[in-house]
Amino acid sequence: MVLCAAAAERGTGFCRILGSAEQREWLDSALQAVWSAGLGQAVADELADLLDALVLADDEGEEEDPTASPAFFADQSVGLVGDALAVSMRPSAEKVESVLRTVRTLLSMADFTLSGGKPVIVRAGETPPSGPLVRREQDARLEVLAILARDRCDAGSRKRPRTDALTEVREATRAFVTEVTPALEEFAEGKNWL
Repeated sequence: MVLCAAAAERGTGFCRILGSAEQREWLDSALQAVWSAGLGQAVADELADLLDALVLADDEGEEEDPTASPAFFADQSVGLVGDALAVSMRPSAEKVESVLRTVRTLLSMADFTLSGGKPVIVRAGETPPSGPLVRREQDARLEVLAILARDRCDAGSRKRPRTDALTEVREATRAFVTEVTPALEEFAEGKNWL
């Protein structure tokens, strides 16, 4: 649940820059509920209500390339938090992995644009190099895992992370969003969306 919340919040920069005011308002409420659930607070009804109120941008027309629209990135960002709500209600390792892949894909797309949109040729069996945003997200993910592992070692028989560990995870996650926001704004400006 905590891994999904952290991953989803790492992807919120796209909505904060490109989303509607309604989406950003929903995002803030949903994130608060997700983190409250991580603390073990009884917020099941609130999670369900927020999931029902999920706000995605209206498709103004069928585009050949949906990624050519800022609404795509805002919707993906909101969808990540929707997935975190769902995981808070019914834990699913597959859903967490999906959220992690989506965050990496969105950041890869931004990295590609920021690097000038130049394709990279790799040999069969090789992995293309990650861009700076993806590498930073990977570092942020490892930081969260380290915090949770440290807390788990101190846990004894506790089933949930301590409040201070969750606070540390959320602060690290917010720091990531703050750090990458200028690059995401540059990405949006490069697409002429701002």
